[in-house]
Amino acid sequence: TREVEEAVTLAEKGKVITTYGDMTQVPGIRNSLQGIRACGGEVYAVYSVEDAVELARNKKGREIVFMAVGFETTAPTTAAAILSKPPDNFSILCCHRTIPPAVEALLGLGEIKIDGFIEPGHVSTIIGVKPYREIEKKHKVPQVIAGFEPLDVLTAVLMLVSQIKNNKTTVENEYIRSVKEEGNTKALSIMKKVFKEEDISWRGFPVIPRSGLMLREEFDEYDARKRFEDELESIQDVDGKTSGCRCDEVLRGVITSKECSLFGKTCTPDHPVGPCMVSREGSCYIEYRYKKRLQKTEIETNR
Repeated sequence: TREVEEAVTLAEKGKVITTYGDMTQVPGIRNSLQGIRACGGEVYAVYSVEDAVELARNKKGREIVFMAVGFETTAPTTAAAILSKPPDNFSILCCHRTIPPAVEALLGLGEIKIDGFIEPGHVSTIIGVKPYREIEKKHKVPQVIAGFEPLDVLTAVLMLVSQIKNNKTTVENEYIRSVKEEGNTKALSIMKKVFKEEDISWRGFPVIPRSGLMLREEFDEYDARKRFEDELESIQDVDGKTSGCRCDEVLRGVITSKECSLFGKTCTPDHPVGPCMVSREGSCYIEYRYKKRLQKTEIETNR
C-alpha cells in the first residue's frame, strides 16, 4: 500500500523508522522495512509507541518516525503519546483504520452472502456496542461481540447460529467481562481530540468513507507526512497489489487461502508475498500453519 511505500521511502532517506514487528515484514511495491533494515537502514520493531518516543529521546540528533498502525485498539495509545508532547524529533506516520466502516463496506459490496458477524472483542472494548447497533439498523445482520478464549468463540458461534435459526437480527455481547455499552469513554475522548476521520483506501477494498484516522491540524508538527512532504512527493499512487497475490479476495471472503496459486508455494510465512501471510492473525498464515500441523498429526496417526 501507499503507507508501506511512505515508510520505506523515509527509511531510505535516512529517517529512523519504528513500528510493530509484523509491519516490518509487509511487502511493499519495491521493498519491505525488513528488507531496508537488511541493507543497513535503521528500522526498529517496538512493542509500543512509548518505546518509539523513548528512542527519540535517546537519539536527539535523528528524526524518529513511528508508523502507527492498527485499529481502535492501538489508536488510543498513539493519541496519548501525541498529547504527552513528545520530543521535537518524533513524528507519526498515521495509518490507523476503524472497524465499523469496513464492516459496512463489506456488506455493501454484496460479493458474498454474509449470515452474521463475530465482532472483535479487543476493538469493541474501546468502541463499545453502539456502533454495531447502527450497522444492525441499516443492514439487519446478526452480530455477536466475542472474546478470544476458545469458550468465548464457541459461545459466540452458538449465539450467532441461534439468531439465524430464530430469524433474529440483533447485536449480542458475549464479551461482557470486558466490553461495555459505551466502550472506553476516556480512550474515545482522546482519540477524538487527536484524530479526524478521513476517507481512505484499504488493501482489497475501494475507498471506505470515514474509515481512516489522521492527525488533526493542531498536531501538524508531529505529522510525518507534513514534516517530510518534499521527500514523499515522489511516491506515486499504488494499488498495493502484488502480481498473482489474491490477498484482497481472501480479505473480502471471496476465496479461501488455498485458492490462491501462490499459497504455500512462493508465498509462505518465511517469504510472504501478501499481508495475509505476514501476521500470526493473518488468514493465510493461520491456514498454512495449521494445515501443516494437521498433516503431521494425520501422518503420525496413520503409522
